[in-house]
Amino acid sequence: MIASFLKKLLLKNKKLEFYFWYLRTLDKRIFLPTIKVQTMEETIKDLVATNKSISRYGDAEFNVVMRKANPNYQAHDGALTQRLIEVLESNLDNLIVAIPRTFYSMEGEKLHIKYFWYTYINKNGKELFSYFNKNKVYGNAAMTRFYLGQTDKRVSHRIAKLLKQLWDKKELLFIEGELSRMGVGNDLFDNATSIKRILCPSKNAFNSYDAILEAAIQHGKDKVILIALGPTASVLSYDLAKLGYTALDVGHIDVEYMWMLMKAERVMPIKGRYVSETRDEEDYEIPEEYKSDYENSIIAKIGV
Repeated sequence: MIASFLKKLLLKNKKLEFYFWYLRTLDKRIFLPTIKVQTMEETIKDLVATNKSISRYGDAEFNVVMRKANPNYQAHDGALTQRLIEVLESNLDNLIVAIPRTFYSMEGEKLHIKYFWYTYINKNGKELFSYFNKNKVYGNAAMTRFYLGQTDKRVSHRIAKLLKQLWDKKELLFIEGELSRMGVGNDLFDNATSIKRILCPSKNAFNSYDAILEAAIQHGKDKVILIALGPTASVLSYDLAKLGYTALDVGHIDVEYMWMLMKAERVMPIKGRYVSETRDEEDYEIPEEYKSDYENSIIAKIGV
């Protein structure tokens, strides 16, 4: 009982510390414009109703845009920076440009997520907001980050159910890193009609961009294209949307779904998959019961 009380007191103190810090740093954010960002539900329902494509931006993409850093799976490339800026400032009728809702509201986020994004905005807000259009409504990039950072896990299960509507009874083409292996060992895509895969490099995918785009055009007709390739996915979804395809930059969707099934409390490795956010490595061997279906779904390999 005493331990429980101390735990609650410590949690309360962390919240108090956060609110004091929030107020002390308010001057770094107070003059930034209000940016409109949809909820996860609104973004998914928009995609379901319209068959639009989506390009998503998180801190990795923003760091590339601002030329401040690159994720550990993509080396610096000036062309990638320019393309990401182009997509971020684009205004296609059939493309949703998505950014984290944390630029608009931190409601429902865990305390450490709030710390991260307020710190990020404090440091980069003035430069980053210069790329945003205050008259535009952005999609919510966290639609595929629906579990680990959420305080209410009931929301996570509701979002997962909504996401499945995007590919219900549809043919899918996955364009993914060699070790992403979306859907292997879970039921996330069981309601799709079929799944085909194009495997791409797990690192430095943008180096093979032209070949990846060509393969997507060749194999993606009449399919919903799901892309998990880091910053490259944001650009690829945009280019495919311009050509009339439906392309969804889904990022960590499968990893988040697996963490939800595992009831994970933190970032952790997943057997048979590369997880960029953890240095701990699980065995990348695919369990025997899934290997045949997975290998039969591969229709092309680019740079692997």
